[in-house]
Amino acid sequence: MQDYYTPSTSLFNDYCQDCIDRYSLNNLVTQTDVHSIEYDEQGTDERPDNCFTIKTSTGTQLARTVVLAIGPGMPAPPPFTSDEAEGACHTAQLLKQECLAPHVKRKADSKRTTNVIVVGGGLTSAQIVDLCIKKGVSKVYHIMRDNFKIKHFDLSLDWVAKYKNINQAAFWSADTDEERYEMIMSARNGGSITPAYKAVLESHQTKGKVFRHTKTQIVDKSWDSTSKLWTIKTEPPIPDLPLVDYIYYATGAKADIKAMPLLKSLLQSHPIKTVGGLPCLTYDMQWSNNVPLFVAGRFAGLQLGPDRKSTRLNS
Repeated sequence: MQDYYTPSTSLFNDYCQDCIDRYSLNNLVTQTDVHSIEYDEQGTDERPDNCFTIKTSTGTQLARTVVLAIGPGMPAPPPFTSDEAEGACHTAQLLKQECLAPHVKRKADSKRTTNVIVVGGGLTSAQIVDLCIKKGVSKVYHIMRDNFKIKHFDLSLDWVAKYKNINQAAFWSADTDEERYEMIMSARNGGSITPAYKAVLESHQTKGKVFRHTKTQIVDKSWDSTSKLWTIKTEPPIPDLPLVDYIYYATGAKADIKAMPLLKSLLQSHPIKTVGGLPCLTYDMQWSNNVPLFVAGRFAGLQLGPDRKSTRLNS
C-alpha cells in the first residue's frame, strides 16, 4: 500500500491559478533579478520615509513591505574552475541551461558512448540521473559521500506524520535559536531519495545504465579541453571508471543570509543576528520590529522548523 502520494502537475497548476484569480494577481508578476534591497526610515525627496528601495535588472521599485521568499539561497561553491566549466555544472545552473551540455548532446544524438558522473545523495541527484538516461546518456555514475538514504520526506516522519505535534511543540518551546538550529540539522540529516525514485534508479541499474557508489568522493580530476573529457580519481577507487564527459554536482545550496548579495545594503544599515546562516527573525517572521521585511521558506527555519511550515499553527 502506498502511504503518500505526490500531487500531479495539473493539481499544482490549478492551485496556482486559483491563487492568481482569488487575489487578482494577473499581470502582476515581473521576471527580473534583484540586485539590492535598501530600507530608509528618513526618506528623501525621491522616496517617502519608512520605504524600501529595490534595485533590479529592469529598474528601481519602491515598496512599503517586502516578502523575501528566495528558496535555499546560494548554491554551494562549485568545485571546478572557470576553465573546467564546459565539463561540469552545479544543478542550480540547470534553470538557465539545457540538461545536456552541447558536446555531450552531440555524442548522445549520434549514439556514441557517453559517461557522466552525478555527485550527491538527494532527490535532485536522482532526478538528474534519470533525466540523463532519458536524454540518451550511455552510463551514469551516481556517487555520494554518505549512505543511500530512502525517505518519503527530507526529514523523519515524526516531524510530519501522526505525532508531529510532539516534535513541533518541543521546537517551539526551545529556549534559544541555537537549540532550534540543532533540531533542524538533526531532523534533516542530509539528502535522501523517495521510494518512487529509488525504484526508477534501480530500473536503470538492472539495465546496466546506472552505477551507484556510496561513501565515495572525487579526490582528483583533470579536464582536457581538447577531447572534452575528464580523468577522474575517486576514494575509494571505482573499478574501470572510464573517461567522463560531464560532471553534475547536485550538492545542495548553502543557507547563509549574510552571503546574499542583494541583502548587503540592508545588513549594513539594519544588522541581524544569525545562527548557522539563518536570520533570527521576530515571532511574525519579520526582519525586526522596525523593518517590515518578512521572510518565508528555508531562511525562516528558526521560526518555522525543519519542515518549513508554521510550527505554531500545529502545536
